[in-house]
Amino acid sequence: MGLWSLIPDTIFLSLKELIEDGIELKGKCPSVARISAAKTLDDLKKLLPMIFNLISKESSQEIVIDDLPAVLGKFSKNTDDIEKMLVDVFTMSSTSTSLDKSPTILSFRIPLSADKKLINAIFSAYNTFVKSTPSPKIGLVVDYEKGKVVDHSAILAQTVSLGGNVTFSKGACSTNAIKNSSKTSEPSIKLGSLTINLPRLALESSKDETYFRARLVLLMKPAIAAMATRKKDVSDLIRRGVNPILAEKTQFMQKNNSSIILNFVGVKEAVHKILGHKDDKEGKEILNKVLETAVDIAHKKGQEMGIDVSISMVDSNDLTRFVTLDSEKYGKNSIMDVLEGDSYSQGLELNPGELDKLTAKSEPISDCNKISKILDGGVLVKLPFDAKAKESDIKKGIEKASSLISSFKPNQIK
Repeated sequence: MGLWSLIPDTIFLSLKELIEDGIELKGKCPSVARISAAKTLDDLKKLLPMIFNLISKESSQEIVIDDLPAVLGKFSKNTDDIEKMLVDVFTMSSTSTSLDKSPTILSFRIPLSADKKLINAIFSAYNTFVKSTPSPKIGLVVDYEKGKVVDHSAILAQTVSLGGNVTFSKGACSTNAIKNSSKTSEPSIKLGSLTINLPRLALESSKDETYFRARLVLLMKPAIAAMATRKKDVSDLIRRGVNPILAEKTQFMQKNNSSIILNFVGVKEAVHKILGHKDDKEGKEILNKVLETAVDIAHKKGQEMGIDVSISMVDSNDLTRFVTLDSEKYGKNSIMDVLEGDSYSQGLELNPGELDKLTAKSEPISDCNKISKILDGGVLVKLPFDAKAKESDIKKGIEKASSLISSFKPNQIK
């Protein structure tokens, strides 16, 4: 929480805008070398790690960089040179320091509509980097809205097998599936480090679904007000130059394109285990009704305050703390009874082994797509492959998933 009012959580930026004038921070960061705009691939190799290391300090969770293929294509047509250069850029950028205990993720949105040879060079460079990095904080967002995953599935299956941080999505999002609803390449900021513990709310609601929804509404209002205050504080600090790259290198202050996201965890435990609604058609309708109520309140409250507010179900660092606090108040056994693993659920999960049998009308897929449609902030759909899964299994899995759902994150359990 120390960074609550200082820096944003997730930032979407265009690489074209970031590198336009090289490094010229107008009096800020005097210890950083000033570099003129890149004219060659070699210039770019020096400039990018410096820019990425600087910008990584201006976000607490993730920086999503757009336009990498377009920028690389402008500097060289030789994909071998580009691949070699990118391996060095990824390696040097991995040394960036974070202001928080969790590292800030630096990710690149790669649209599959770009030149195939160039895209494969980027994926190949990333795989080389991942091979020598035990826990990469550089990630890829593979955008298949206007391209086919099948054209690159072999190399991307290798990325997953190597332990790469890769998310597939139709449209722009972070590797944690936070959506960027902006249709332009203008910088966009998401403030989303506030997570609501739904199992705790259900336990406090005497296992009554109507009371539960009423309490959720009551809790959301001050939460949105607190985030709105934070939005103002962060914007003020950017304007004053505390975040020099955001202030000087982007049009953020002219556009002020920032929005608030409230994250939900444990929705399944709250509805199916604590409120006692079975995991059947009727129970799922109630779960969706809870989410629809939340989205409706978020929009209404946001309109009142003149800000964009959305709801997400993505990974959160607060899970262990939530389970510990709830166990202390309600008893360890009563909390363990509602858990499927050792913590509350976050996002959604599909079994890769069952994808072969599924169609768009299959229950797991229609449920997943329904929730993704309701939640405008983003839903993390995990695709956890078994440790014994071969690259051919992963390839088949990501191809099938891309034909059924609009966003998913595969990983291989080691």
